[in-house]
Amino acid sequence: MMSNNTLKNRRDFLKTLLAGGATGALGSVGQLALMREAMAATPAFSDYKAMVCVFMYGGNDSFNMLIPTGSDSKTGYNAYAESRGDLSVANTALPLGDGYLGRGSLNPYYDGGSDAAAYLKGNYPMLQGNGFDLGVNGVMPELAQLLSQNKASVVANVGNLVERVTRAGIKAEIARLPLFLFAHNHQQRALQTGQGDNLNDVGWAGRIADSWPEINNGSLMGLNISYAGSDRMLIGANSNPLVFSPGSPPEIYDMQNEEWSSHQDRIALYKALTGVSNTSATGDVSFDQSSTFTSSDPFKSLFSSASNRSLNIFELIDKAWNNHDIGYSSKDSYGNELFSVPSSSDLGLSGNIGGRLISQLESVAKMIDMGAKDAFQSGGYKRQIFMVSLGSFDTHSKQETEHPLLLRELSLGLSKFQTAMEELGHANKVTSFTMSDFGRTLGNNGDGTDHAWGAHHLVMGGDGANNAGNLMGGQMLGKLPDVTIDGADDYSHKGRIIPTTAQDQLNASLCRWFGIDDALMPTIFPNLGNFVTSSGDLNSAYLDGLFA
Repeated sequence: MMSNNTLKNRRDFLKTLLAGGATGALGSVGQLALMREAMAATPAFSDYKAMVCVFMYGGNDSFNMLIPTGSDSKTGYNAYAESRGDLSVANTALPLGDGYLGRGSLNPYYDGGSDAAAYLKGNYPMLQGNGFDLGVNGVMPELAQLLSQNKASVVANVGNLVERVTRAGIKAEIARLPLFLFAHNHQQRALQTGQGDNLNDVGWAGRIADSWPEINNGSLMGLNISYAGSDRMLIGANSNPLVFSPGSPPEIYDMQNEEWSSHQDRIALYKALTGVSNTSATGDVSFDQSSTFTSSDPFKSLFSSASNRSLNIFELIDKAWNNHDIGYSSKDSYGNELFSVPSSSDLGLSGNIGGRLISQLESVAKMIDMGAKDAFQSGGYKRQIFMVSLGSFDTHSKQETEHPLLLRELSLGLSKFQTAMEELGHANKVTSFTMSDFGRTLGNNGDGTDHAWGAHHLVMGGDGANNAGNLMGGQMLGKLPDVTIDGADDYSHKGRIIPTTAQDQLNASLCRWFGIDDALMPTIFPNLGNFVTSSGDLNSAYLDGLFA
């Protein structure tokens, strides 16, 4: 007789299989139904590389993350402070150490334990020439260290664009604008499809996977892995990402490989129910063609095929994950275990961070180490794209108390992940980058900021040496905008800054480092040609100098 726990476990598994947790292994049934033969040949890479997208859901206020500190009357601090009002971060230089932080009151941003006071207290200036007149918010000392150590760079005033636009063109109603500008779900989708004027296509990373059908020597692990849910960016027409939660990957109850003999018999039965004739590893049960499920119904066949693929992936990842232990000797910026979540007393804040981004990045770090060392035993594992997320950036209200905790976790998460990559020897193989729905208004609404457009974004990777082929860290690319209300770069009169660099340009530059050929790039980013500055030269659309 089955126990209640066993029944519950099986019900939980079925719900997981159909509703989310195993969707990465199963893939989207709708997408699987659209499978067609890919046209492009998969390149034969000799090295390993990974890209990690950190998506900040809700629209990050990057103008309070990276504060204008220059003296220019339009792009400098005074213009920012006048526009931002009582939500402006002070232009007070905070001391930046080069190692562990002090705990509690010894944090450089500490101000009586108040989140709001720490948030507005000051910044770490990044005045390094090259127009880098920005300061990092005081609650992000780790990010400031990454920038000063040439392990991260800033791309200024990035946004979702179909083509270059100006304030004059917008006012004259002749500018081609992204669809449903300023709307969360539509802008998220446009950024993830890589097409500001097409919300219904598959994701740009999904198109990469479609174009490289045999990537990683045909491993079941594929190219794309999400810890952020089943979002569009990684979904292709012919390919689907694996979707995992942080920590140990999912497994099918009582069917783990290489365990009790009864497990092997259950695996054999499961395979038979998905249409695969087989004999169990114990030899106790055998299912020939006459005792194996078959159906002429295309939907049943599709589900059976997807279920069998799910089982095979679970077996592969379970074995690889459990046999791949990592014990970090490095500590985080408080001297704690590398991927631990610091307490509010360590942080010197009244609130605490959620820790979800940190746990996602810990899992990504292990997956990257497994991929780089081919723990999946494909014989040629060379490329991976990951997506992680941090939410609640829609700070219409309570920004002074909510935004500092989000920035604190972002800074800690990036630092911990970069430290892990360095210890594991993968720093030059991995590039991480941020994306977000949109920026926030320069003007405040009394308690927060509203939906806007352009924003500053981060790119992280490399070992700080700025050697050829690696990220050129410690710099700002792009152009600082006019931050005056109703100024030359304001969409209207609220401080909605018009982007001068398209997210497609940034992402295409990352993809070229990743190994995407110029001939394939217009397939991945169909609007990239709209940002060419030299006649017919696609090179002019990339961010020159992002990589050495």
